[in-house]
Amino acid sequence: MPGRTSSVVKKSPATVLILTGLTLAWLVATGCVAGAPTDAPTPTHTPTLTATAHPERPTSPPQPAPQPVIQEEPTPAPTSTRPPPTPSASPPPPTATATPPTPAPANTADRNRLADTAFGYLRDLAEGLGARASATEQELEAAEYLLARFTELGYRPALQEFERPAPASRLSLTLPDGAAAEEIPAFPLDGSAFWEVSGPLVFVGLGRAEDLPSGGLDGKVALIERGEITFRSKVNQVAEAGAVAAIVFNNRPGGFRGTLGAAGDIPAVAIARADGTRLRELLPGVPVQVTVTVEERAEQSRNVIAELPSTGDGVVVVGAHYDTVPGVDGANDNASGTGALLALAGELAGRSFPFTLRFIAFGSEETGLHGSRHYVAQLTDGELAEIRAMVNLDSVGGGSSLHATGDRWLTAPVAETADREGIALTVGRGNRGSSSDHASFRDAWVPVIYFHSDDSSRIHTPQDTLEYVNPALLGNVATLTLDLLESLESLPEYGR
Repeated sequence: MPGRTSSVVKKSPATVLILTGLTLAWLVATGCVAGAPTDAPTPTHTPTLTATAHPERPTSPPQPAPQPVIQEEPTPAPTSTRPPPTPSASPPPPTATATPPTPAPANTADRNRLADTAFGYLRDLAEGLGARASATEQELEAAEYLLARFTELGYRPALQEFERPAPASRLSLTLPDGAAAEEIPAFPLDGSAFWEVSGPLVFVGLGRAEDLPSGGLDGKVALIERGEITFRSKVNQVAEAGAVAAIVFNNRPGGFRGTLGAAGDIPAVAIARADGTRLRELLPGVPVQVTVTVEERAEQSRNVIAELPSTGDGVVVVGAHYDTVPGVDGANDNASGTGALLALAGELAGRSFPFTLRFIAFGSEETGLHGSRHYVAQLTDGELAEIRAMVNLDSVGGGSSLHATGDRWLTAPVAETADREGIALTVGRGNRGSSSDHASFRDAWVPVIYFHSDDSSRIHTPQDTLEYVNPALLGNVATLTLDLLESLESLPEYGR
């Protein structure tokens, strides 16, 4: 105050300590400073830092549970725990479906629906029609069934008839007891020589060099068990030893058809295991005289073709053969591929693509790819050049996973789709020693992709029945094919 002089009051250390303690107590009571650590709760106004408040939690946020994929969505940022936006929440990013082609629906419900549809067609073929051997009345009935189904789906299908060389064979045996000659069902091996011969029957094991008698086989008919070496090796070796004909019996139940891979020097036929085993048991105690006849004739078969036209350039073929080997229902080989083909045709009916989509059910595949070879052979050079790709579906229903082989620019995007959708798929080489209708297109320089499944152990046997088909594989192969078709034009190699 004015007129008063200031003075410094000296206090003792004890006094200072007492005053300091009183001051601190007052400050703690009023909340101006934090007191000593206690078990009291943290004041509610103190903020919680999310980076350190819960150290027992993972340092990265939990990811949303997998959802059925309807279309490709942007991946959530690593620091966000929000689920991906729904299609209607915001405009899609440039990599989504704002521009064509639209990705195929691939959620579980769609896949199951495609599987059910394909399996229904498969059941009609395998159980309703049964064996559909090449160039038979049963194969014709199957073609008429396919015509009706394509028509119901809104297409205008057509039959493409063709003749195929069809060697016919007869096998008769005569026993020394004077009984009448007995006929045994036999199928000529593709490449067999054509004529009729007779001679005594001799069993020569697997037909290997070490199985042949040291005295040769001059004038004799060789009975050979299937297995270990090729039909061509078996027949060539017995022919070189002097045999006038060869009879190969199956090493598994039922009959079969086979090929020598080239023209043979002697008539060669295939018979069922039961018949071959019976003949073997007769020898050598009972002399058996046999007559083998192989002759060539032409038989009618047909392809079934349905088309989804386009104003754009180019053609893409999706194919599957519908015939079987004799006496086999062919549920996997190949009612599975034909069922998937029809399911795809139904799914895509009325759609528009920048290329013409051509569905072809091939006849007489089992006798040497005759249907697909005829289709390719009758195209002009210009028509052949228009075909940008061929997708082949053959035996796609056995086992637990799918295989895809063919041109890399077709198999690579399919592998990416399978990975994204969780479909078990192996990309690699085809089945060793086997072929299918894609080979007719590949030989004409058309890019191809060939789908088949991982278990082919029952094909060409009586066990190729409905109970051994995995319906889920049909939905999977249809999904992969749909996605490929809908993205095909965007692939850099398309049309080159």
